[in-house]
Amino acid sequence: MILFGFVILPLIYILISFLPISLWVKKGLSTLFALMNLVLSVFLLAQVQEVGMVKLEMGSWQAPYGIVLVADRFSAFMLAISAVVILACVLYSHQSIDEERKQTGYFQFLFGIVMGVNGSFIAGDLFNLYVWFEVMLMASFILMSHGGERAQLEGSIKYLILNLVSSFFFVAGIGLLYGKLGTLNLADISQKITQLSDPTGSLTSPLALILVGFAIKGALFPFFFWLPASYHTPPPAVSALFAGLLTKVGIYSIIRFYTLVLYTNHEFWNMVILWLGVLSMVIGVFTATSQYDFRKILSFHIISQVGYVVIGLGFFTIDSLAGAIFFLGHNMIAKTNTFLVAGWVEKRKGTLNLKVLGDLFRENKTWSILFFISAFALAGIPPLSGFIGKYAVIKSGIDSGHVMIALIALFVGVFTLFSMLKIWLEVFWKPRPEETEETEVLKHGPEGLMVTGSVLLALMTVGMGLAGEPILNYCQAAADDLMHPLRYVEFILN
Repeated sequence: MILFGFVILPLIYILISFLPISLWVKKGLSTLFALMNLVLSVFLLAQVQEVGMVKLEMGSWQAPYGIVLVADRFSAFMLAISAVVILACVLYSHQSIDEERKQTGYFQFLFGIVMGVNGSFIAGDLFNLYVWFEVMLMASFILMSHGGERAQLEGSIKYLILNLVSSFFFVAGIGLLYGKLGTLNLADISQKITQLSDPTGSLTSPLALILVGFAIKGALFPFFFWLPASYHTPPPAVSALFAGLLTKVGIYSIIRFYTLVLYTNHEFWNMVILWLGVLSMVIGVFTATSQYDFRKILSFHIISQVGYVVIGLGFFTIDSLAGAIFFLGHNMIAKTNTFLVAGWVEKRKGTLNLKVLGDLFRENKTWSILFFISAFALAGIPPLSGFIGKYAVIKSGIDSGHVMIALIALFVGVFTLFSMLKIWLEVFWKPRPEETEETEVLKHGPEGLMVTGSVLLALMTVGMGLAGEPILNYCQAAADDLMHPLRYVEFILN
């Protein structure tokens, strides 16, 4: 029943929020339910560490005929990291989101995303994964357009159209795959595909369609255009939530689908995955270096950094998968926090244009240090979490014979450091330019909860760096499970 809690908790909050209760109560309950979600994820982590996997067959219908919720070490890790991100964004939202948005359903839609994200991580079949994707899409579209500002509407339309294209590819692939195999349960697909005499010829089209759907959700090359066109338009708390969760669900789905299904034709799909990862890394980082908007730089770096995870999958060893899982968790934490800091800068100065900002280190050392920790973790500076993740992925690439790709990843890391230094020097260190209308100081307001949310993520970043060995050992165990899909198949199908 613990798995059911990840879906029912956010649903209960959404239903309670429709009752005629005060906004103060809704805000308090949002923090309470985010904390409960975190506690639930910690319990699940402890449980899967002990027993390996847990499942829930809805209505007592056994797999593959019924709906199955399942969590292994990988799922539990993603749920725990997501729960930390959600709590930080909820705390930050209390003082960064205007009262009008809160009055018109902001927290309800936020928990709609929580429900979709949680459901995606524990879905045991492709159709229910599609359903949770659509729950996320609806809630995220409303949050992106919530407020009705022109820039928001433009960004949300681009976001919606390209994600609907993703859904079309995904559901078309699901339909074709069901027509071939007669099942959508992931464990059953994994079992049946190994029994086909020619899976390459008969299933390439549906598998490619599903992979494209995941690649669009994960903002991989060449399907990433929707992300930098939209992520800088909503309120910063929303951008931070999206950056930490939405693309990562797409990347999670690629890893799950590859290790259960695509691995059966590893020689073909391996090259596809590696090229997707390499091109995403390179194009994302180079495009980011040409930007002068704080959030646009961070948005393009999302594309670059998910590339690291994908090449870790492409190397396809236990070490590389462990590094990819660790890096994915680190990036969710650190990337979210950089967006939170960007939101504070915008609240203080009314702009995110690097050319007209400056000297914020002298003005507020706390926020400056919070950005420093998260930004240089993304750049891979030791002893922060990003160093361990990047080192694990690059070393595993060299060990597996992919030396050139590992060197490209190292090269991309240098340009990531350049971008983070660019933001640090332009926003926090250089002397402030002459005051203009664009840098007019806005009303500050209380910031205690905003700082609390950001500090939580910064401490997680430092903690993942200092406790790198036990966390990486956990990721090794998760990767070992992924590299032996028969364990998953036998557990689900008894």
